[in-house]
Formats: sequence, structure tokens, C-alpha cells
Amino acid sequence: MKSVLSLASVFLILQTCPLALAQTPPNRPAPIVSPEIQNGKVTFRLAASKAVEVTLKIGGVKEVPAMKKDERGVWSVTVEGLAPEIYDYQFSVDGFTTPDPSNPWVKAGLRPNASLVGVPAKPPEFWEAQDVPHGTLAIHTFRSKALGVFRTFRVYTPSGYGKETDARFPVLYLLHGSGDQDDGWSVVGRAHWIADNLIAAGKSKPMLIVMPNGSYPREAGHEKDFETDLMEVIAPLVEANYRVAPGASNRAMAGLSMGGFQTLEIGMRHLDGFAWLGVFSAGARDTYGETHGKYLAEANAKLRLLWIGCGEEDFLIQSEKKLEALLTERQVKFTSHLSKGGHTWTNWRHYLGEFLPLLFR
Repeated sequence: MKSVLSLASVFLILQTCPLALAQTPPNRPAPIVSPEIQNGKVTFRLAASKAVEVTLKIGGVKEVPAMKKDERGVWSVTVEGLAPEIYDYQFSVDGFTTPDPSNPWVKAGLRPNASLVGVPAKPPEFWEAQDVPHGTLAIHTFRSKALGVFRTFRVYTPSGYGKETDARFPVLYLLHGSGDQDDGWSVVGRAHWIADNLIAAGKSKPMLIVMPNGSYPREAGHEKDFETDLMEVIAPLVEANYRVAPGASNRAMAGLSMGGFQTLEIGMRHLDGFAWLGVFSAGARDTYGETHGKYLAEANAKLRLLWIGCGEEDFLIQSEKKLEALLTERQVKFTSHLSKGGHTWTNWRHYLGEFLPLLFR
């Protein structure tokens, strides 16, 4: 005998099934909250019941308290006294390094292995989201002329770009470091929020910020691949799709670490296209005076600003000092900014915050 369900019965089943599925089984453990920020304290937690030892490492923090395991097998530690900043951190579980599985904010890069936590400031710092008009981040896909594959770059447009249809804007090409990719300056560097806040405060001119992927194969024969794509593909796409103000005086290039070296290489070779250069945590290679001598001789006449920043504890500080010595020897004008700290995003966010207000004046 066949059983027939009435429409009312089917409707009742469809209505009650989602409710049943949404109920949490009584034996399911409570979710791990990590990191948890309260009253200036940050608590980190990791469920690892069988682990013998779990430790926490926070970038820029030398002494971190030991983690302890509770009866549920959850390791935790509360860290106090963290200054407002964005910190990267990792867990070590019996020697195995892992990001925080409870935290979706992961440090950008080709091999992301760290999580991020932001300790807020009151009032908010220049790198935090504030109640100001916000710009837009767009992702563009292009075929690499150098590699023959599809790659991406990101473009920040300031608030009001879509409404000011007759206005043209200067452009900053902002380059990341080794191991990162085109999302580094937005995910970790917060370049778009820094620009939003500075523009809203009247400290920086509205501008476009182009963030390309500068990581290319390092084997022989690929030395100029990034320069090829940047100058022959990315820049023309930006010029064709955005309202860009013309001339070198409306173009800048800056980068951190690897991106700083790329700025010194590419930007200095293209002084007819870039009048503003920023070098963060990078310096001169031994042959730079020979390979770029003729460009250095033109720098004072063509550059509006050559800004160099480096931390006193940065492992590239000696390379940076060589660069300053070379520039001084060749009588090239530059602005030097030595800061505390090392080779960290903390410095690079601050460098960008100091660099942007100087541009396009």
C-alpha cells in the first residue's frame, strides 16, 4: 500500500528540518574564542588536548607568558601591556608551528603561517578603520606579458572618485616585500584605511594606490619580469581604466624590503615617469653605483622626493646605510628617517603614514 504525504505534511517537515539541523548537539564543545580582547588584555586559546607543550610567539614581543592547559585540553594565555598595533602571532604545538585555527584573519603571503590581531587605540590610530568616508579596493586580472599566465593587482580609489567624474588623480604604485603578494598592503598594511584617514583629515591629497604582485620566479632570466609587467601591462591598464593625472609629477613609487629594492631599480630607471620614490627597509646593492650611475646623476633634476626609512634593528640597516652613503657621495638629495624596531609591518605602516602626506604637493 502506497503512503501519500499531504501538502500540509510536506510543509511541516520542511519547516521543522532546518530548526532541527540548527540545534547544537548537547555534547558538542563550546567554540574556542581566540583571540579575545578585553580592557587592553589579549587572551589566546588553542585546543590541543594531547599536546605536551604549546607556546605562543608574537611578532615584536620578546617575552610572552607560558601557556597553560585546562581540564578541557584548551591551552590559553593572557598577554597584557600590548600597545595599540597589529600583531602577527603563531602557536608552536610540540615544535609544530601553526596559525590560530579560531582566527580567520591570517597574514597575507605566498605561504601564510601566522595569524593577526589588532589591539585598538582610543581614539583610533591612523591605520584603523575610522568613521570617515571610505574609498574602494578593486582587484584586476591581467595576462602577464613576462610569464604568459594570469595575475592580479589591486587598485584603491579614494572616496568621491566615482562622483568627481571630471577630476583626475595622481597615482602611487605601492610594492610589497618578499614572500607577499598583491593583498599584502591591504590585508596587513591597511594602506586603504591609512589613505582614507589621512585624506579625510586633509593631511594627504586624494590619490589612486596601485598594489601589484611583485613576486616573480627568482631563477636566472626572470630578473626584469616584474618591471616588464609593471611598465608595459599594469601601468597602461591603470591609465586606460582610471582618470589618472598626467606626467611624472603625478606618479610615485614606494615599496618595502623587496619592494624597496624594486623601487630603487625600476623607479630610478624611469625618472621620466616617477617623480616621487619611497624606500622602506631596503638599500643599495654593491653594484648599484655602477648600474644606476647615470640615473643618479639626473635624480636631483627629476625627483621631487626620495624618501628612505629603516629601523635601527632592521637586518637590512647596513644596506640602507650603504645607500645613504652612495647618495651622499653622488650628491643626490634624499630624506632619511631612522626609526626604532626592525623589519616589521609596524614600521612599514608608519612609514606609509608619513610618506603619503608628502606626495604630490
